[in-house]
Amino acid sequence: MTDNRKILFTDIDETLVTTDKKLTDENKAAILQFLKDGNILTISTGRALAGAIRLMKSLGLYGLPNTYISAFNGGQIFDTQKEETLYKKALDQDQIRLVDQCARRYGIHLQAYSDTAVLAESDNRNLRKYCDIQNLPFEIVPDLAEAVSSSCKLLGVDFFDPDNVTGFRSYLKERAGESMDIFLSNEWLLEIVAKGVNKGAALRFLAARLNIPIENTISAGDQENDVPMIHDAGVGCAMSNAVPMLKEVADYITENDNNHSGVAEIIRRFG
Repeated sequence: MTDNRKILFTDIDETLVTTDKKLTDENKAAILQFLKDGNILTISTGRALAGAIRLMKSLGLYGLPNTYISAFNGGQIFDTQKEETLYKKALDQDQIRLVDQCARRYGIHLQAYSDTAVLAESDNRNLRKYCDIQNLPFEIVPDLAEAVSSSCKLLGVDFFDPDNVTGFRSYLKERAGESMDIFLSNEWLLEIVAKGVNKGAALRFLAARLNIPIENTISAGDQENDVPMIHDAGVGCAMSNAVPMLKEVADYITENDNNHSGVAEIIRRFG
């Protein structure tokens, strides 16, 4: 039987939360009312699952009925109330080894993920800044491919030279673009995931799992990695602070940015 509830898929950074990672009172009130009305919230993020869980707990949204996390850009879908993984697709060890070799040759920080920590081959300022922002621990390992047999994503990072990230993107696409998907989540972070993994695919999976028609799905985002989710949703919404390419595919562009409760605006209009 078709379910008439709605699902809101919302990105976290620069979308749901303010630039200093806070949830406005207006956004929180709108989300809680949306859930109280029987609807569904999915946090759709490039963050690792552990980091997304920590943030949801700090925002007071973790474990509520009908709340899910789509982590690693759709690589893992998690029911926060049942604390159960519904879907997972990861890069295998050979893919990790290939990307790691490319990163070493190019000269960029690369990291993988265990269930609890960020894994990297060297302790450096990019790793420490990332883990500070995400509130995650890290472990230094001699070889990423030997440390993990699979990882939902790899991340190329350079907070101090964004051109290095875009350069590595081109370099890696030439060598591995046919076997995995490679895209930016912002100018400092290059996301590397298994082929077919993206926020749009996760949206379609969860809607089908819950028997909710696509026309009852709403999405909100601000960056390149949100494009599939904005494109595939019944109503795809770009924040007013979104990158131009996202606004081009959006059905709606908010008047308010992430610092002024743009998600609450979306819920009032479509939820």
